[in-house]
Amino acid sequence: MIFPTAYFPSIHYVKELCRHQTVWIDHHEHWIKQSIRNRCEILGSEGILRLTVPISHQLEKQSVGDVRIGDEPLWGIKHWRAIKTAYGKSPYFDFYDREIEAILLNPPHEISVLNAQILQLFIEAWELPVSIRYSNEFKPYEDIDFRQTDWLTRKSFKEYQQVFSYQTPFMSNLSALDLLMCEGPMGRLFLLD
Repeated sequence: MIFPTAYFPSIHYVKELCRHQTVWIDHHEHWIKQSIRNRCEILGSEGILRLTVPISHQLEKQSVGDVRIGDEPLWGIKHWRAIKTAYGKSPYFDFYDREIEAILLNPPHEISVLNAQILQLFIEAWELPVSIRYSNEFKPYEDIDFRQTDWLTRKSFKEYQQVFSYQTPFMSNLSALDLLMCEGPMGRLFLLD
């Protein structure tokens, strides 16, 4: 299976990863704007917060592996503060905050490397039974190909207790970060179900 790279991927994305023993992530496809490749959604007290990693655009088409994170100052600090505000009172925030903070405050230059670090965090936290491989060249689109899937659409999943559930209805298919912060290691059961 071929997947796109993803910034704090959605629950749907991670759940689909878990259905396959080996997954290829294509770093050589053309960059697709406004996609999961540099965007994620988390849940704050006011509802959904959309976080976007700034990228450095070029005039010609770029492969995902060549896309560099933009020079917008303090984007990592802003994302870290948003995550801390949204999940600071969640049951598992203290278990994962240092790793997330380290990733966001010392990001690599390429978006694909940043996303690989985040995905590795999820794989290790949940001990997911998936082997991730990264492409050395562009792999043509196939019938069974997840690179063009809209991973941010609302999908129905088993509900779990979210941080702001006392004031907002359950929001499905947020970043897997929401599941990790609210359910911790038990989130694995939601993904492998």
